[in-house]
Amino acid sequence: MPRTVRDLWAGHITAEDYERHMAATGQPQVNADLLAELFQDAPPARGARILFAGAGTGQYFDHFPPAALGPYACVFTDLNPLFLDRLAARFEGEALVDDIEAPRVAGTFDLAIVILVLEHVDWRRAVAGLCRVAARVFAIVQENPAGLTERPLPGTLAALRDLPTRLVDRGELIAEFAGRSFELARTSTREVRDGKTMVALDFRGR
Repeated sequence: MPRTVRDLWAGHITAEDYERHMAATGQPQVNADLLAELFQDAPPARGARILFAGAGTGQYFDHFPPAALGPYACVFTDLNPLFLDRLAARFEGEALVDDIEAPRVAGTFDLAIVILVLEHVDWRRAVAGLCRVAARVFAIVQENPAGLTERPLPGTLAALRDLPTRLVDRGELIAEFAGRSFELARTSTREVRDGKTMVALDFRGR
């Protein structure tokens, strides 16, 4: 049996269970809207190299047009190769098995995008890795209302009950980036089911 959250995401949790759960929360649609806002209001320069770290199955492409990324060179990474196979059916970009906590992906990036990943990893290590490889980081994290009782997780995701994830405190995250000479340039929020909030934070290296 997997012993860590990392093990679960690397091979135990199936793409089907993950996508079914996410679709029920409404989060892929909202995250796609936050992505659309990024590329409309504060896009990187044409030709920019973009890293989607912990890209998962790319479910947001069901609601965000892949053509919007046409002007860019995109690289997608994830621990789970089966998730990347699902992503490849949605977007024809470079996809690599890689670890957000210790990225080995080659080169440097103008922008790194990380969507609901920091909650499932050692987020301080992940931030350090992202700041090493990218000049700008766009992170979407989740905030829950006080006293929220989580709904049961379906299928293979149920294993997360025994290895609970911890939400990332927004203030701590901003401070961690600041300590690595990245300043917060933009913040945007969207509410989803159960009063949860998706928070998009746009950090730029100084």
